[in-house]
Amino acid sequence: MSRKWVEEESRHWVERGIITEEQRRQIVELYPYKRSISERLPIFGALLIGAGILTFVASNWSAIPQLFRLLLIIITMSGFYGFGYRNEKRGAKVLGISLLALGVITFGAGIFLTGQMFHLVAYDARAFIIWSLPAIILVWLYRGRLLYFLVLAILNAGQLYSAISFQQFSWLLLVLLLAGAGGYALQNRQRIIFTTLTPSILLHGLLYLIVENQAVGWLVLIASILYTMLDWLSDRPARIAGQLGALISAFFLNVFFIFFLGEMGNEKVPLAIVFFILFAGAFVLSYLGKRRHGEALTLVEWTVFLPFFYWGAGGDVMYLLILFVFSGYLLWIGYREDWSNKVNAGTLLFLFSTFIGYIQVAWDFLPKSLFFLVGGLLLFALNAFLQRQRRKLLHDEDKGGGQV
Repeated sequence: MSRKWVEEESRHWVERGIITEEQRRQIVELYPYKRSISERLPIFGALLIGAGILTFVASNWSAIPQLFRLLLIIITMSGFYGFGYRNEKRGAKVLGISLLALGVITFGAGIFLTGQMFHLVAYDARAFIIWSLPAIILVWLYRGRLLYFLVLAILNAGQLYSAISFQQFSWLLLVLLLAGAGGYALQNRQRIIFTTLTPSILLHGLLYLIVENQAVGWLVLIASILYTMLDWLSDRPARIAGQLGALISAFFLNVFFIFFLGEMGNEKVPLAIVFFILFAGAFVLSYLGKRRHGEALTLVEWTVFLPFFYWGAGGDVMYLLILFVFSGYLLWIGYREDWSNKVNAGTLLFLFSTFIGYIQVAWDFLPKSLFFLVGGLLLFALNAFLQRQRRKLLHDEDKGGGQV
């Protein structure tokens, strides 16, 4: 519900004697104003300025004397940090955080440009480790989402760079992710922070498996353990948000298995006895955590973690079925709880699952023009049905809200 709707409806509640004016004020304060576009402009401005600085310096770098290069980096970085600190202290938090983020970006650019200037050769992801440290410090000091997302971007990019360029996995980057970003998430308990943290952890897990030439199926176990750990988090919105990130990651991992399971040999499958012992232990702990919160029904979500890659040839069909079960579950629980966000997510995933299933079934034998034509008509029909159900839910919510 929006603050505007609550303000308007609560006046009627006061007039009808349901609540007092003081209670109305307290209820309205629970719904903060949403950020307007004008409040987000400094963030977009920071991104554009950062891109402009990087492209300008990169295109003219060789023409600038070395001393001026160093001075340019130091002055630009110090200026962004100084003005960011000053604006944040004055109360212009969005502008201040944006300038501080620009300082972090300039610092990272300075690391790589200085290395290029003095012909320094990197053999690991040390540059990204150094780059992430001021970003982590700043996100703990100023608690800005933009800084947090910047930390995730640096750490994830560093791990990707290490895996692709050096075929190495940086444990220090993982520690910084868990301690720096994960610790910050536990302190703040914001939904968007938890939703983005869990896929980042799983990305590091995937890169470790690739570098060490381990079976990708282990990522299913990592995702299920991460999901289980969140079951013991007391804050419900943060718990649901973090688990949503793990579930969606597992959902798309299932899509990977649908297309590539047939090409995976037995040597690419995790050791079964170890996998199932750990998987069963995680399931039991998850059940205990859910029972503690009175949410045993959500055990259905574990279907997305089921390891059908052990089935071999028939596993892709089971994974396709799981896509429909999981997206259908989101739709059902959304309608059951009158939760429009889950209905929207379930609608999108159900449409995506239908498209994946259609590709699997029809790609080989239908003419390509007919394939796309029928697929488009099918998605339009499904979308029309699901959107009608969603509008009905929202209409029922509005009617229910007006009868309070």
